[in-house]
Amino acid sequence: MSDNKRPAHGLWFIPITFFIAFYLAALPLPGRFEIARPDWVSLMVVFWVLVLPERFGVLVSFCVGLLYDSLVGTPLGLYGAVFSCLAYTILLLHARLKMYPLGQQALVIFLVIGISHIIAAWLKGAVMSTVSGQLHMWPALTSAILWPWVYGINRTLQIRFRVQ
Repeated sequence: MSDNKRPAHGLWFIPITFFIAFYLAALPLPGRFEIARPDWVSLMVVFWVLVLPERFGVLVSFCVGLLYDSLVGTPLGLYGAVFSCLAYTILLLHARLKMYPLGQQALVIFLVIGISHIIAAWLKGAVMSTVSGQLHMWPALTSAILWPWVYGINRTLQIRFRVQ
């Protein structure tokens, strides 16, 4: 069998990317850099929904959100709902977003991740009765700045490992 005719066998790569994203999300940063931590898990959700919308959708994003809830200690389902909304938004914009150059994609990522942070803060306030004075622009901004590299590296590896 020629190399081009081999079946896709790289679905194991998706959990590895999320393991790395969870690791980077849990990694402690020095004081001032903590407020600008990129939202690694949201970037992975956006990437996989954008690249494989038929395999990675709202339900898988909800499951990733449940795992993220257990990582950060929020009530179970909070980030499940946030990542589900994020995946649904990307699915709605999927066809248009794939045609955009990476700079315009980064702008959309900034807006979508910023809105998801606002939704998460609102849900935390409703469920946990806590008010966060945290600025939601900085994680969205750093995520948008890193989007071209995250997309380029993951897309190259996705093609290399034949994740379909």
